[in-house]
Amino acid sequence: MGLLDSFSSVFTRLAFRFEFFFPQFIGFYIKHKLNEYKQNQLIDDYKVKSRRKGKYHYYFDVDLFFKNQSNGGETIWQKKRKGM
Repeated sequence: MGLLDSFSSVFTRLAFRFEFFFPQFIGFYIKHKLNEYKQNQLIDDYKVKSRRKGKYHYYFDVDLFFKNQSNGGETIWQKKRKGM
């Protein structure tokens, strides 16, 4: 085993000891990116809720608020997908 292999093995074991905090870290990253979008005026506002449902199971609730479309139509990605 090389030094890199042993380091990655120890790091992997150590990282999953802090699995309880993963939703907070991921929620922080999502909030940071959405704040950039808000600064660039791509969205009006946002709300992010993150919580841990169980071991390796997380819940993220992201609410995005957009301005009304000036042309009165919906953009393609806002339409419901077929079969859902």
